[in-house]
Amino acid sequence: MLHGAADLVLLVLLAWIIHEQTDTHWRWGILAGLLVGLATALPFWIPLIEYIAIVGFVSIIQARIWQAPLLILFTAAFTGTFLINGLDFLFLWITGTPLVFEEVFNLVLLPSLILNVLFALPVFGLMGEIAKQVFPAEVAA
Repeated sequence: MLHGAADLVLLVLLAWIIHEQTDTHWRWGILAGLLVGLATALPFWIPLIEYIAIVGFVSIIQARIWQAPLLILFTAAFTGTFLINGLDFLFLWITGTPLVFEEVFNLVLLPSLILNVLFALPVFGLMGEIAKQVFPAEVAA
């Protein structure tokens, strides 16, 4: 879809955070940010800030506002896609890369948003099965 791409690291991170059994969200956010930071041409601290901000956002809405996991998932995928692509565009624009906002929005951000929302549910289901294996439910005796 044009120049957009699904951010599977973001989707896996979100799906893992949203499951009730999991903890250490901040560690996973830092690890995801560092891994993406090492793989991208941007300075490593930009993805690190992006993913830590996303973990903070999800933690806040999960604890204080909503208890519906799918609503949190789609909201966080939507917000995270805007945050990641927006901060990347902002950094490239500040450093002098000739980018046109309308082209970035139409050719990168919107296709990425559509792909992230489409892949969010299958990734959530897969991570749910992994969470069940990692954190098995206690059986009543």
